[in-house]
Amino acid sequence: MTGEEVMAYDYLFKVIAVGDGAVGKTSITLRFSTGTFRESYIMTIGVDFAVKAIDVGTREGTKRIKLQIWDTGGQERFSYVRPLYYKGAMGGLLVFDVTQSESFQNVPKWFQEVKKNRGNIPLVLVGNKVDLPDRKITCEQATELAKKNGVQYLEASAKTGESIEKVFVELSKSMVEYAKQIEKEG
Repeated sequence: MTGEEVMAYDYLFKVIAVGDGAVGKTSITLRFSTGTFRESYIMTIGVDFAVKAIDVGTREGTKRIKLQIWDTGGQERFSYVRPLYYKGAMGGLLVFDVTQSESFQNVPKWFQEVKKNRGNIPLVLVGNKVDLPDRKITCEQATELAKKNGVQYLEASAKTGESIEKVFVELSKSMVEYAKQIEKEG
């Protein structure tokens, strides 16, 4: 294979990962992009960045999607700079920690922030850390909130890798449809 074949893709999408600090945005991004997990992380300052290409089945067949994932710092002190990173995003992951009630209670704030800065881009609500025993948020609670906001809800564990690929595949499918809709509206 030539370098050109390896780099070929049908779509290039910028994806934002948002949510409170310490919910696992960096863990999800790293697990997806490198297949690795670290027990401890340094808090994301501003934004981190990862790239990965995946093959996704769409209505027109399999498409190669290159994702640029922008992992944003969730702490309040970064709220002034986050909107700068949202520019050009075609989709996003809104992440909360199923063991932390406060991170779930803040989900509507994150929906509002993304909508204010990017409109109605495709989003997936992700309940992370399902591998931990002290769960506070039920699947039913999160599914209800996702439905209320018109998005899909998926549960994942960055630690075990459970559903990480699925999260990005489902988001990618939505972004392909969104991109086609934008193109049609021209």
